[in-house]
Amino acid sequence: MASILNFPTSKRVTVCGHEIPHSTHICAFFDSARQELDCLVPYFEEGLAQGEQIVTIRDAEKLGAHRRDLETRMSRNVRELIAGDQMRFVASEETYLKEEFFSAGRMGLMLEELLKAAEASPYKRVRTCGDMTWALREMPGTDELMEYESRVNAFTRTHDCTLMCTYDVNQFSGRAVMDVLATHPMVLMGDRIYENPYYVPPESFLKTLLRRGSSPLKRTAEAAAV
Repeated sequence: MASILNFPTSKRVTVCGHEIPHSTHICAFFDSARQELDCLVPYFEEGLAQGEQIVTIRDAEKLGAHRRDLETRMSRNVRELIAGDQMRFVASEETYLKEEFFSAGRMGLMLEELLKAAEASPYKRVRTCGDMTWALREMPGTDELMEYESRVNAFTRTHDCTLMCTYDVNQFSGRAVMDVLATHPMVLMGDRIYENPYYVPPESFLKTLLRRGSSPLKRTAEAAAV
């Protein structure tokens, strides 16, 4: 299985009661905010108790409510965690949609910088949660999202991390869900997590994007040939 290639975790990682012994990239499908919080609160608190850094990403307009929800349910003082940089609340407009468009290359560099900075810090390890609702806004460059999601899997081979992407199952099309499944080696449905049988390693999935014609890699090659 692909997970055998991934970096072994230095700390205990439990998601919905399932222990994960290696770095991984998870797609999490939820159908309500309460269901999502039921998963995220213990996921975050476990990491905080072990001295890991937590990074959670939402659209700017939802970030305040997300913080308040966590403050209400978590046992730790969120304000103190933010002050110590152990917990970071980041807007999607500062990450995925920086400069008002999405770039797979730019976002990949940002993620790599985050992982390296954590390794050089007292926290050593990162666990993240990125809400992907922003992709529904069809901002420029969002057609590169699946390329980025596939390339993320290269980071779990060389860095100690847990990377979770959350999707509202009620909002994404069937085609989008299939691409999401193809780019994440683990899938979380509500309160159950599985090794994903539909996962396609990046070496193969990127070729699929090229054949489909939706990848910017193909458009770049076509432009260069003109």
